[in-house]
Amino acid sequence: MTNEQNRRWRLILGQPYSHTLNQEDALKDQCLDQLYSQEYKDRFTVSSKGGISSGLPSPITWLSSVKKAFPKSTVEILQQHGLARYGLTSLLLDEDTLKQQTADLDLLQLLLSFREQIPASLHSELERIIQTVCKELEEVLTQQIRSVFSHHRVPMSHAQPMPLSYTHWHHTIKRNLKHYQIDTETFILERPFFYQTQQNKVPWDIHLVVDQSGSMLNSLIHAAVVATIFCRLPMLNVKLYLFDTRVVDVTEHTGDPLAILLNSQLGGGTSIGLAMKYTHERITDPARSMVVLISDFYEGGSPASLYHYTEKMHRDGVTLLGLTALDTAGIPQYDNQITNQLLHKGMEIASMTPEHLSQWVAEVIK
Repeated sequence: MTNEQNRRWRLILGQPYSHTLNQEDALKDQCLDQLYSQEYKDRFTVSSKGGISSGLPSPITWLSSVKKAFPKSTVEILQQHGLARYGLTSLLLDEDTLKQQTADLDLLQLLLSFREQIPASLHSELERIIQTVCKELEEVLTQQIRSVFSHHRVPMSHAQPMPLSYTHWHHTIKRNLKHYQIDTETFILERPFFYQTQQNKVPWDIHLVVDQSGSMLNSLIHAAVVATIFCRLPMLNVKLYLFDTRVVDVTEHTGDPLAILLNSQLGGGTSIGLAMKYTHERITDPARSMVVLISDFYEGGSPASLYHYTEKMHRDGVTLLGLTALDTAGIPQYDNQITNQLLHKGMEIASMTPEHLSQWVAEVIK
């Protein structure tokens, strides 16, 4: 038997099969052992030192290790097995255990993945965790995003009194140097120039179109927070649509990540073409509209509708951006064939953190 075959049998059969694993495979083996050793609990005597079964792990710790060890498709299978078949759901949904967990992004993703199984008695705890995580994300991102937009101002002259803080000193001094009196060493400020803030412009419509399939959960959380920050910027008129095989307009909840996430329906199917059709029908001013499509671009049906509406909006003058990831450190996974086609249809494709997304939006406005 080859070394590769021995390796595979070792990962399948676990410790009873003798074969030395490298560090990467050892992490895989540990995750699998923590989960599937439950099958052996009635067949083997488990010693206090460990034995065959390593016992049920903390769901958050275990899932974090699984994400490091396996590709996304395998993670989803192991997560379903762990939480549906081997008792991790009961452990996770124990109120005392849940209250002891640190409210972070990993915990929030896990809870939202199995939200329908959470009993009513734990709904308040779920809401607390959503609010805590989203507030922390918002505190980090707000300063980054607002700082980007604060620099996008243009100088102008103004006949009416303006606040001193709006003075564009560099432009004002440069344009008034001709009035400098050499004899008296006096600088005469004949005509001041001021910044024109974005508040004085017609807002841009930004349509955030977010894939809410299970694999996009991290992006959904960040999109809810980014939409909240964007809606507070006077130069943006934010629309937020969530989609799987349907499209749900949650614009009325923009500004409240808790309501957005509780109204999401995390499904399995994906119809990106339907979402783009829905978005196209709601654009009133193409020249001042941006569409940000956040998805892994794995279209559940024919991509013909997706291509059609992307090309149509591009011809109408809509600014289009496809995001393959919207988090602070995610590794993008997406359908390369579809994204290549969308590039040819006029959509920019990128993997951006929220900060870089805000820079892109600010450049469009500028």
